[in-house]
Amino acid sequence: MANSLSFNTTDLSDYGLTLAHSDIPGFTQQSTSQLIQDISYSFQPKRPPKIINIDVDVMGATRAILDGYLDDIKFIITHESAKVLKLDHITDRYWNTKLESFVGYYSSPYHWGGTITFKADDPMAYDNSATSSDHAIDSDPDTVVETTGGTGTILPVYTLTAKEDLGAITLKLENLTTDEELQWDGTLNTDSYVTVDVPAWVVSLDGTVDMADVSGQFPRLAANVANSIKVTALYSSVAGVLNIAYRKRYL
Repeated sequence: MANSLSFNTTDLSDYGLTLAHSDIPGFTQQSTSQLIQDISYSFQPKRPPKIINIDVDVMGATRAILDGYLDDIKFIITHESAKVLKLDHITDRYWNTKLESFVGYYSSPYHWGGTITFKADDPMAYDNSATSSDHAIDSDPDTVVETTGGTGTILPVYTLTAKEDLGAITLKLENLTTDEELQWDGTLNTDSYVTVDVPAWVVSLDGTVDMADVSGQFPRLAANVANSIKVTALYSSVAGVLNIAYRKRYL
């Protein structure tokens, strides 16, 4: 990719597209409050989608080739769900976006100039590199530390793999740093694993969704700080490994 962009892993420079200018807005949030008598009580801020405008040029050796490029580009960037948008001059992060508009004009038979507008309902940018770390769990309870980076709250996937038969347990996974705790009741045998998928709000056992006995909050990771993660398996000794997988996020 050279002075261009990729969408859903497809390099659009292969279709004659070069990037003329990109407008990636800063981070915003909306805060509302309720006035009662002499004071207002604020609600948790909400973060609106990020609108990304990219000015592009598309060139073709002939008008037929140019029109073919434009057809291909429109097909590639049109999806019903969000896909990864990467700009080649921003090398460390990406956004999950959907197409808003693709408009422009022919300035010659071989050149089309216009603007592609993408909408990121999740306004955070994600690190290109994924992080995955294993922590030994050998006491009940046990607390491990996961030190993060980035600037935005992180949505991890936790996987606890049993290294012995634990039997019927009440598993508690708590981030002491954010004060968020999730509880799951079930049975863990040797090499069985519980996955707490925070982005999807799903708990599974050995790859099968198991939400019947889940309560509490899905524990996120605070950015750029040492997070203390407490694992409690009530009514059982504990021998296992906790894997924490995530991508850093940026405001």
